[in-house]
This record gives sequence, structure tokens and C-alpha cells, in this order.
Amino acid sequence: MSEDYYQILGVSRDSTEDEIKKAYRKQALKWHPDRNNDPSAKVQFQKIAEAFETLGDPAKRQEYDSPPPPQYYSSESDDGINLFDQMFSSNFFFSHDDDFFSDHFIYPKRARRPPPQRKKTTVRQVRVTLEDLYTGTNKNFKVTRKVFDKRTGKLIKEDKKIHLRILPGYKHGTTVVFHNHADEWAPGKGGDLIFRIEELPHPVYQRDGRHLHTVVELSLLEALTGFKKELMRLDGKTHCLIEHGPHHGLIKPIRDGDEHIIVGEGMPDREHGKGNLIVHFKVNSFSETLNEEQCKLLKEALANVNNCK
Repeated sequence: MSEDYYQILGVSRDSTEDEIKKAYRKQALKWHPDRNNDPSAKVQFQKIAEAFETLGDPAKRQEYDSPPPPQYYSSESDDGINLFDQMFSSNFFFSHDDDFFSDHFIYPKRARRPPPQRKKTTVRQVRVTLEDLYTGTNKNFKVTRKVFDKRTGKLIKEDKKIHLRILPGYKHGTTVVFHNHADEWAPGKGGDLIFRIEELPHPVYQRDGRHLHTVVELSLLEALTGFKKELMRLDGKTHCLIEHGPHHGLIKPIRDGDEHIIVGEGMPDREHGKGNLIVHFKVNSFSETLNEEQCKLLKEALANVNNCK
């Protein structure tokens, strides 16, 4: 039949599921052949049943509202009486003053569909050093997954080689997704294989986003008079120079806890460029004991410092 199912039930296309059920109940009561002697009642009742079989099922309704055209859904199962009998048989409330039906009836039970298979996701942790996250690296893995055998349709194990490229600047928690590389949830349809980066602790540098932190220890002499220190960069090949000395004949002593920022010596970042290196100074101030000569020299030095103020 090519007639519009919505028109047959007398509802609009944006009607709710409950409104469609009520419309079917009303039309079915009106046109049931055992209740309506009109010669066209049986044909009309069959149209009503056919319309409800489609519009009463959310999945069928969705397909009906899209191509293919409505006639694709023509029912060949029965003349609508069975659907009506199921719907009005029991357990569904109906008005008590209607003499034609029992007090309760149900809507037709739809055949149970097997639960839909869900896409399966596999997550693997990849432990990476800070050096590798600084320079970038490549890692190769062999993973075993379950796939459907093309001949038998049964699940079998399959080994797959994965080439993981870790770009400079990746950080803890970064994920790299390989679509269709995990266990198959349907023939030819695999889940996602996700590699999650786990950053390993570093003995010298601590990472904070795209910035790096490190601690440099100084003797009291270095803190007061200046110093030169070299730090190995994370590429393992070059050094970063930290230098502190007189400026225009004067030097500013370093105090314990002071910080020095070296711009552009942090981690690479594709969006914002390289971060900074923040150096935290730890001054080892005094030895445990001082002899008399050391005390004398220290007093003289400090006295001279006070006189320079």
C-alpha cells in the first residue's frame, strides 16, 4: 500500500509514540470488522494494522521516515486481525464502559532482538622517558587481537604489528588511537586500539606542561661570588650554560630558593613553541664548623660588604 501511514492513523509526523498508540486504539475500535458492518471496514482495518506495525516500532518508523519509500513496508503477515487480537488481548487499560473488549489489553510483543554488539576499545600504557618525549621517538609493538575467520565466522587470534610514532612534546596522558586495530566486534569491524603515554620520572628535570624545572646546588662561595654551571639538555648531546657573575663591577648574590628562568630551554610544544627552563637554586650555606682563622676572614669579608652599602 502506498498510502501515508500517518494519515491512516490520523496523526502528525511529529507525534509521540504514546500518541500513535492512542490513535491506533481509536481507529482499531472504530474499524474492527466484528464491530463495524461497513463493507470497507476490513480493508480499512488492515491498513490501520499495517500502519501501526511500522509507526509503533521506533526503528521501523525511523526507516519509514527516510528512503526507501513507504510501500517498502507493506505487510504480508496477516490481515491485521492478529495484531488487533494481540494488542487488545489483556493487561492494557481500556475504558470500563466499552462492551466490546475486556477490561485490559496489551500491545503486540515485538520479537526480541539480540543485544547489539558494541565496539570494543583496548587501551595500552606506553612508558616513555622524558628524553624521548623531548626528541620524539618510534616504538614497534606486536599485538594479538581476536578477529572473525572469513571462512568459518568463528573468532580466532591474529598477530598485528603496530608502529607507534611519539612526537616531540607528547606528555603524560597523551593518547594515540589506531582505529580498527583492536578485537573485532563484528566481521571486518574492529575496535580502537589506544596507546596512552606514561611519562617516567627524570632524575634531573621535572616537567610542568611545556616548562621544565631543575634544582642547582651552590656553595656559599658560588652564591656570593658567581659561578658557571652546565646542564645536559634532554637531547643528551648539548649543554645549557648557567652563568652568574659581576655586572658593571657589581654582583648580586644568589639566595637559597632564588629562581632563574632560561627562555626556550623547556619542552617542545607544537602550538606555543618551546617552554622555559626554571632553575631553582639551593645554597649550601655553611659547613658544620669553622676554625678561628676562618671566622676572622669571614668577619673581615662581611665587614667590607657592609662598608660597601
